[in-house]
Amino acid sequence: MDKIEVRKKPKQQRSKFMVESILEASARLLKELPYDKFTTNKVADKAGISVGSLYQYFPNKESILFELEKKEVNLMMEKVNSLLFEEKFTPLKRLYNALEYFFEAESAIYQIPIPFTSNHNEYSYQVSQMKESFHLFLKQNSYIEEGENNFKADYLVTLIIGIVEQVSFRKDIQNPMPWLEMTFNSVKNILDKKDNVTIEWD
Repeated sequence: MDKIEVRKKPKQQRSKFMVESILEASARLLKELPYDKFTTNKVADKAGISVGSLYQYFPNKESILFELEKKEVNLMMEKVNSLLFEEKFTPLKRLYNALEYFFEAESAIYQIPIPFTSNHNEYSYQVSQMKESFHLFLKQNSYIEEGENNFKADYLVTLIIGIVEQVSFRKDIQNPMPWLEMTFNSVKNILDKKDNVTIEWD
């Protein structure tokens, strides 16, 4: 078993509550302590349980952080999806709202000190779901033809994620808003461009 996987999945309500308490305590603790001070003993104490009970589900602190990040990514993707299809706004406003939330949420996720993508495909799966949502959004709002493939959605999501990752990693960027505005304008320009340019390579 991978060292950052949970030992067992909670099935009963009591077990699910305990795992949720551990994750909530971990999130609070990460706001109070640097990573090198973050320990399973402190998490257990914060959650009000014994460290032995914690070890029933999490073999180490890395497994806690992985599960915490997975939870946050799932919530983020669900929210992005709901914002894209919130009918009370225009398509461009929905797109902006989704990008704004994604910038904020993704930056917060990158503060969790463990690489989510290392040796795991959970994040890749969620990204593929996000691309499918973008493809449906583009199709429903006539940004692409009905039978068009998902290349444009793939390109846009890859572009957005790449920019957000760079903004999240760079310590010198205190205000991400200009990056958000530029990203939104770039995406809008791509969507507004009706004519495709085909380049013939030698």
